[in-house]
Amino acid sequence: MNITLYPLGAYVSGYCLPFTIELDGMDQAAYSQAVSAGLYEANYKKGDGNVLSSRCLRCDTVVIASVEKECACCGNLFIEVKQTDEEWIVCDSEDVPSQYVGEYDLSTDFFAYSEFMANTSLEQAVIDAGLYLGLDLLQIEDAYKGKYESDSDFAEQHAEDTDAVNDSVAWPYTCIDWDYAARELMNDYSEHDHHYFYMH
Repeated sequence: MNITLYPLGAYVSGYCLPFTIELDGMDQAAYSQAVSAGLYEANYKKGDGNVLSSRCLRCDTVVIASVEKECACCGNLFIEVKQTDEEWIVCDSEDVPSQYVGEYDLSTDFFAYSEFMANTSLEQAVIDAGLYLGLDLLQIEDAYKGKYESDSDFAEQHAEDTDAVNDSVAWPYTCIDWDYAARELMNDYSEHDHHYFYMH
């Protein structure tokens, strides 16, 4: 997953200085520092940039819109100062769900999503389906009931799993209207892209 940003002032002035941030395994603090570093490292035209920003020459920590005398991270006194933009705009993203990408930045909810994805055994398609249906990330694993080709297939499997019917007995199992059974069952379940979730 990655996101590409532009320094906003340069973009408004008619030229683009894109920088891309790899998001895999990154928390919000690391992302904020990566954005600051991208703003700082951009090659602005002479005189451009609306603030003075600082970079530590030992640990590369960047502080946007502040002239530091000492690095807050490592205590180094050797600080470089440069004129930069202080705002940015989203240019593009790759493999980041669209609900987490705004016009100007990532949603802070993206980092909870990223952490969840690193610790779940569910496939990306299952997570996306659960989010599409309005489930909270923390509900998806418990609510997920599997992937089925149709509501009637899901209803039949659900009936077997809950011992509501015995498929080893031909009658009345072979006489059940599974489409009708599915319509009633789906009052408590929802489906997206063949993934089924309990919704109550």
